[in-house]
Amino acid sequence: MSGYAARLCLFGMFGLLLAATAWLYAPGIHGPVLLDDRTSVTLLETDVDSRQRVEQVFGDGSGPLGRPVTMATFVAERAFVGDDVRWSKAINIGLHLLNGLLLAWLIHRLLGAAGFARVMAVALLAAGLWLVSPLWVSTVLYAVQRMAMLACTLMLLALIAYTYWRERFSAGEKGTLRFALVIVCATLAVFAKENGVVVLPVLLLLELLWFGCRRDGRVDQGMLYRVLGLLVLGGVSVIAVFALAPERFLAHYALREFTLLERVLTQSRILWDYLGQLVWPDVARMGLYHDDVVLSRSIMSPVTTLHAVVAWSAALLLAAAISGFALGRRGAFCLLLFLVGHSVESTVLPLELYFEHRNYFPGIAVFLLLALLLAELARRWRVVARPVMAYLALALLMLSFNTSSQVEIWANSYLLRFNQISAHPASFRANADMAVMYARAGSLDRALAYSAQAHAHSPEQDGDHYLRNLALSCMAGRPLPPSAGSLAGVLDAPRPVSTVATLHVLVKMLQNEQCAQLDRLAIAEAFASVYLRPEAGATASANIYALLAVLENALGRYANAYEYTARFLAQAPGTPRGLLMQLHFSTALGKVQEAEALQRQLLTLQAAGVLTVSDQETLALYLEAD
Repeated sequence: MSGYAARLCLFGMFGLLLAATAWLYAPGIHGPVLLDDRTSVTLLETDVDSRQRVEQVFGDGSGPLGRPVTMATFVAERAFVGDDVRWSKAINIGLHLLNGLLLAWLIHRLLGAAGFARVMAVALLAAGLWLVSPLWVSTVLYAVQRMAMLACTLMLLALIAYTYWRERFSAGEKGTLRFALVIVCATLAVFAKENGVVVLPVLLLLELLWFGCRRDGRVDQGMLYRVLGLLVLGGVSVIAVFALAPERFLAHYALREFTLLERVLTQSRILWDYLGQLVWPDVARMGLYHDDVVLSRSIMSPVTTLHAVVAWSAALLLAAAISGFALGRRGAFCLLLFLVGHSVESTVLPLELYFEHRNYFPGIAVFLLLALLLAELARRWRVVARPVMAYLALALLMLSFNTSSQVEIWANSYLLRFNQISAHPASFRANADMAVMYARAGSLDRALAYSAQAHAHSPEQDGDHYLRNLALSCMAGRPLPPSAGSLAGVLDAPRPVSTVATLHVLVKMLQNEQCAQLDRLAIAEAFASVYLRPEAGATASANIYALLAVLENALGRYANAYEYTARFLAQAPGTPRGLLMQLHFSTALGKVQEAEALQRQLLTLQAAGVLTVSDQETLALYLEAD
């Protein structure tokens, strides 16, 4: 078979693999709406004007930069195909296929730059193994994780563009347009999701360890010093940011059940677990919820923390030891690609501990290393390489079966819930989900049992537990049994309610009169007796005060709603939402002068471009009434 025919055959086989992957994932589009899907995706309105679409693109609060690149795709999706979340998942599947194709392209380019010949089959096999890894099911079929996927797309494009620029640079040309494309893709990656910033150190490490800062077969000293200088400058800058403003990062740890040190120690174990799931997948443990991770309280508790730290230290020392020759240097790059890829979400920031989607880009390192070793094996011992590749092709088939089973689970909300509680019985979220499922089925007793399990595995307050039970009783349409206690009995702590989510669900149902068996007034009075006492009452977050104001508004008790909103504004001064709420309650109470002052304040914010279109429309109603 000629070289051209062989390549055509390989492309055809990879095309079939892409089609097969699409077929494997297709049932998953019918899966449920999950967690952040509800805030970042499904709440996007379709019948909006151009100004509101711009606000939707730039107004998401998922990250400090708003992730406008990804949000633009969701907004466009809503504009052209409607608000069916199945479209979101279908588009994610298409994006996953594109990323598999880009990865094959990147691996082929990198292996070619490393001097390997005829590596198309190796590149396609490695990319195919990445493509069908079951670890990605929780990323692809979780609509909002398009943020991680699109950031990966743009990072892959930046890396590919860099290889083409590097080709021109080695030939003595500037390649300005190609380098500009690198910068554009890298910048867009950051605005797709903030961890896209890791592509910058990855590019520097790629130049240092893969290309060796060589030009015309010799080390370019100027480039070497620039790359090393940028790596040092970047590292020093990151350290300086944390050193000069540690409170910006440490303050959020007050809301977590772990300290910074505990998080870093725990991540040393989690990163090895991620690697294990990439190399030898354990599908029984895969899924959405991993909030049952055992914390590393110290280097010896649990003792596997020590093992993990020692193993990572050994891995880094080995990488340094083998970086003196080309193959070792490129292997070291793969290790650092994995670690640097996790540097934003798996180090010091006070984020939740474990999510599978965090591997979507860093996981490329495993398959690039595999491709590198296969290419070296094919060059030295071709007779051995062929059966190894045949074995890996079989492994690809087995991974496909695992992925298919995961997709079937994710395609059904009941299967997903049962799978999660089976894999993670100590997960707060898995138990809470089971409680909701049984409550909606009318089985309040089982719902309360799972709610108790959720409470046992969570640092939440007793007040949160009781409010969840009230919400479950609303869903089930049955009153709580006397053994569940009373609201007054749990609202006596300095901070009786710690989370907003459960209270939000309960208040929404009470507001919509979906809880006929509950006395809305008695519940509102119980909250007021705690939070609105003349003496020092219980404390709450701003959003809790806002929700209680909504409840009092539904009851027409504007004086209490006014007091709650005042407390909200004390914690979040100048917030348009709070000011509009206070304007409403001031007007209802006949506080004319205060209402006029609030109008002037809101008009100032409007002139400054702070108010959303919805805020402006609400304000206009009060201005017209005057």
